[in-house]
Amino acid sequence: MAARASLRGARLETGVMFAFVALIAAFLLGGTGGYLIRGLALPAPATTTYGTPHPFVVEQAPYSSPAASPIPEPARDPKGHVIPI
Repeated sequence: MAARASLRGARLETGVMFAFVALIAAFLLGGTGGYLIRGLALPAPATTTYGTPHPFVVEQAPYSSPAASPIPEPARDPKGHVIPI
């Protein structure tokens, strides 16, 4: 309630409102103009290629995956026990 009452008394300057409306109008006109130019610039396709099948070819990679490196032997003391690292 207090927030609503405080906002009722607030007045925005005319210049701020004009700038806000001009900014929103610029974005709307720019977006509309962009779609209009995009639609006019792209030529329509002469024929459709929906009926022709496209061959799906899977080729092998030009390299093989690297071989797994062996796990190194753990360090051992002279009696043969594993030394924790």
